[in-house]
Amino acid sequence: MKKLLLTTWGVATSIGALNAQTHDYALAQKLSTRFLGAQRCGNTGSWMHGACHTQDGAAVGKDLSGGWHDCGDYIKFHHTGPYAAVMYLTAYEAFPAAYADDYSPANSAGSPNGIPDILDEVKIETDYLIKGVQNGTVYWQVGGAEDHDSFSEPVSCSSEKLYSGSATRPVFSTTSGYSNACGNAAAALALMSIVYKPYDDAYATQCLQKAIEYYNVGKISPASSNANPIDFYSFSDYKDEMGLAAAVIYRAGNKATGSYLTEAQSYAIGFNTGDPLYYGNVSYLGYLELYRLTSGSTATGYLNKVAAEVTKVKNAMGSCGYYHYDNWGSLVYAANEAMLAALYHQISNDATAYAFAKNNINFILGTHSAVPASDAPANFSFVIGYNKLGGGSPKSPQHAASFGYTTAQDPWTKFTNETNNPGSVTFKYPLNGALVGGLQKKCTLWSASTGKANYEDKIDNYVGNEVCTYYNAGLTGALAYINMIENSIPTANADVKVHTALNVYPNPANDQIVINSTVQGQFTIIDYMGKAVESFYLNGSKLVDLSAYPSGFYFIVNGDATVVQKFVIE
Repeated sequence: MKKLLLTTWGVATSIGALNAQTHDYALAQKLSTRFLGAQRCGNTGSWMHGACHTQDGAAVGKDLSGGWHDCGDYIKFHHTGPYAAVMYLTAYEAFPAAYADDYSPANSAGSPNGIPDILDEVKIETDYLIKGVQNGTVYWQVGGAEDHDSFSEPVSCSSEKLYSGSATRPVFSTTSGYSNACGNAAAALALMSIVYKPYDDAYATQCLQKAIEYYNVGKISPASSNANPIDFYSFSDYKDEMGLAAAVIYRAGNKATGSYLTEAQSYAIGFNTGDPLYYGNVSYLGYLELYRLTSGSTATGYLNKVAAEVTKVKNAMGSCGYYHYDNWGSLVYAANEAMLAALYHQISNDATAYAFAKNNINFILGTHSAVPASDAPANFSFVIGYNKLGGGSPKSPQHAASFGYTTAQDPWTKFTNETNNPGSVTFKYPLNGALVGGLQKKCTLWSASTGKANYEDKIDNYVGNEVCTYYNAGLTGALAYINMIENSIPTANADVKVHTALNVYPNPANDQIVINSTVQGQFTIIDYMGKAVESFYLNGSKLVDLSAYPSGFYFIVNGDATVVQKFVIE
């Protein structure tokens, strides 16, 4: 992307020197983004392994290859995969300046290709989701419990006869219901249709068409897939996934009828505010979508729901230094709520929300003085390969591809040896960028009498040391926002200084933006050529109509050009 200079206003605003800080958020974000390349399935150019499971879909005569492996195994779910894509894309759309183009799609390496790396990575999943709905049938899972019977690396695993003497993986499908899985897939594709439009309009159109197909299947006898015994994940409801999908589809290009917005608001009446943001509850993302699509007291009501959640988790953090919700994958919830707090801070400028987000991310990256060394080494990072504080990072995640042994090399025996004597078996492929589950007890519940440390870096620790595609989703988004605020992104597309004093939402935008500023005075919107298109006095918050503006990059600048913010009209 080209660097834009505001020469008309006598200012050339750019990143410049990095701020001195404890953590390298840009590096952590880059590692977390590239981790997705290790999770690629099919012939999609993973940097960790060769083409695998290329015959997925053969059981039903379809090509269902590609997409993301879920966690340390190779199952592909329409519950967690699309949810992860939604999280990655939500943050990208909100904080686009923070995302770099460092490499090309193949093997997550090589020269920049003109598209932000996060979109290259997420497109692996959306390409798969496009295949996953055909003629009214949704193919929502490939692989099953038998995949857990193998700990071989992916290429070797592909030829193992795990299913009644066959190497053909089962495919699970539906023509109605499974509304949570359908809703997540629809929301992911609708979001991709919005953010990918500048790069490939035809692909964006296809994504939106497929999003509508998923949504329509989810509306037929709507129900959660929770009751099905072959599901690996539990869900409380489907209204949040379907409501989010309807709202994004509406915003992506179906505003003419208004029915999608009406349906989204109807679903929102039943959104779940009891659980945090995670793969089973995207209610808060739905509230944020409806906030941007409505106005007045209605919009405020939706935003207040998000504010209440952020306040709740801030208060729950206590002295632990991070938000602990569940013993299994505890740091995933901390990262997700950090991302939600970042999204809220962008709108509200609530300094405590930003502090909460940053504290949780710092904890994950190694700033956790409240944790006894017996539970996690001092300065220990829970992101593999990130070691800014010198305390190390996980070396033995539960992840078959990283372990890297073929069927012929007897990986289960090696797994047992590594379990009994950690560090005795070499992991062939370091899983850099992956977030492990983390601490298994809340700090106030730690007890030496339990006989088990809070965190163990062991290959068999599936509660605290497994990694998943969706584990990194909230982490990557929160890191992106902190990068923007801390001015620590050494990339060409992060070319305008981000000010906490001035926030623009949504960004990218369509018909309107809300500008929030703690700086009072005269402001001007200028286009990328430096031409002033509108001026106004700003004291707090202002809604600006963009319907007459053409698509492109714009800047909001105060009178002496000391405060500058970039936004995009799609």
